[in-house]
Amino acid sequence: MSELLITGSTGFIGKQVLKQLAQGEERLLLLVRSPEKAAAALSKQGFGGGDAAKRIQFLKGDLSEPNLGLNPADYNRALQADVIIHAGGPMSITLDNAKAQRTFLEGSRHLAELAERIHKARGLRHFIHVVGYMSPIHDGNVDPEADVFRMDDFMKGEGPYERMKFLADLLIRQQALRHGYPLSVVNPSTVVGASPTGATEQTGGLGILVHAVRKGLMPVVPGGASHWVPLVANDALAGVIVHLAREAKPEGGTYNMLGRKEAGPNMKELLDLIARELAVPAPRGALPVSLLRGVMKTGLGRLTGIPAESLAFITERSFDTKTTEKLIGRMGAKPLAVTELLPMVVADLDYRLTHPGASEPAHWSRERKGDLAALVREGLGEPWVIVHGLLSGADDFVPLAEHLHASTGNPVWLLDLPGFGRSPLLREGRHSLESYAKAVSEAIADSPVPVRLVGHSFGARIALETANGPAGGKLSTLALLQPVLHRPDVGALRRALSGTRRTASAALRLMSVRAMRNTMLREGVFAAEEEIPDGYVETIVRSLTSPRIAAANADMLHSLYRKLPAKPAMPVLPTSLHTTVIWGTKDRTYALPEAYRNQAGTRLVSYGHQFPVSHPAVTAKILAEQV
Repeated sequence: MSELLITGSTGFIGKQVLKQLAQGEERLLLLVRSPEKAAAALSKQGFGGGDAAKRIQFLKGDLSEPNLGLNPADYNRALQADVIIHAGGPMSITLDNAKAQRTFLEGSRHLAELAERIHKARGLRHFIHVVGYMSPIHDGNVDPEADVFRMDDFMKGEGPYERMKFLADLLIRQQALRHGYPLSVVNPSTVVGASPTGATEQTGGLGILVHAVRKGLMPVVPGGASHWVPLVANDALAGVIVHLAREAKPEGGTYNMLGRKEAGPNMKELLDLIARELAVPAPRGALPVSLLRGVMKTGLGRLTGIPAESLAFITERSFDTKTTEKLIGRMGAKPLAVTELLPMVVADLDYRLTHPGASEPAHWSRERKGDLAALVREGLGEPWVIVHGLLSGADDFVPLAEHLHASTGNPVWLLDLPGFGRSPLLREGRHSLESYAKAVSEAIADSPVPVRLVGHSFGARIALETANGPAGGKLSTLALLQPVLHRPDVGALRRALSGTRRTASAALRLMSVRAMRNTMLREGVFAAEEEIPDGYVETIVRSLTSPRIAAANADMLHSLYRKLPAKPAMPVLPTSLHTTVIWGTKDRTYALPEAYRNQAGTRLVSYGHQFPVSHPAVTAKILAEQV
């Protein structure tokens, strides 16, 4: 059984590598600073218990310390590895010189010393080093005698992060040549989230561009259409690393992990895509990258949050990908293309930048359903699929979903509608009632069994449209919570919100927490202030600082005002489907037609419009009873 020593196992790349190793048989030795924190972080990666967890041993240490900071027993344990995967080091392009040298150069020297001892004692099968696509070091220019600790002119003028990382590349290559063990250098381009969700927790890469575009800090295209930022999906990168680690007789080599320049978006196309997904104006014109880097070095980089070092990832070069393409062909994997994934990536990064530090609720996973992001809780039987309404998102319905799951045991899917939460805006056309229903229909098509569709507020109107369309046969039950069946009375604020996307979006983004809270209480969104969950209004207002989410809400308001009648109307309910209507009688803005009130499946509750959020347990109980 193979033994793998892995550095960086809790990082963005390392976690995906472990996820792909979860179903294997290798014993995994993980060099970590804190075994307790590492165990907690990896519990969601398939190593929470059972046989997978038994294959892991945490070695408490530090790359920058002699003998990797390991105690003698753990160092002897590390000497039993026959494959080393070195993916350690922070993604922090603004590291100072001293820290960058300790982290990358000293760390690689200590790891190379371990590799030498393993190879002399029993033979090291493979050393895999994860570096970066801008490294100037390659198989043909390694000087075995160069002293990497005295190469002061190496990449002079570049940032310490790049310099030390690439000097570490040279050092590892030197040691492999001197001692004769196989070495594979994997050079990833800028790494984005794994397909199909595109979840990109590392916001220091492409996230810097997303931040700049959404804040209007990049009015021009760096380098113009002749330049590009090569990108690679995390799962594709990890797949190559895992494949190399499992090779019985590795040949070694350099693998540049990026697609061909002509196959991906150029810099202008990439920024246009980001701007389109964020609903902001795209940069116009172009300036040389060197000029922009000089401007950022004056201190503007610190003020704008765009480090001058980040522009080093924008290049005009093409890269040799022949070796990589041959390897991917042998693996039977797909070519390294990320264009189709980018809308999900941008939406996810935008959400993370809007809500820094937001974490997944326990027992839930982020998935993709159709073109929508979803929070999923596993269970048995028909899934509950919950569709939110205006000023909401999937995360707001976790308490309701938890109660539903506890009482029924069924799976629960919480969908983010287009442009909300972590879902991208619609790829074609403006949002409409029909387009929302189509997106939900494509999401539930992923279910192998019928689903229990639940919609709240305008989401209930979308659920009803879905049920009356071609996807209706996919439903087992339909529940409409406070369905919005008419547009509200028009006041000054509502007139602003019902205008163009730009005016409505601007009005939403300018709302304060106090104004939002007062509006909710005045309109019966909540019946009393004590019903508003802690932090709920603050989270909504923070969400609206995202131009994408503000535009999505503006689009929904546009649909509400332009598509719904002025007075309560009774849409046709699907006759072949059991339908439940739950109505909060303290709503001061919307009304329920009498025809609905008299139906057997209607339940009246003495709450405000947002009762699924304020009273999740009661709502879940009623839903479970109606099935």
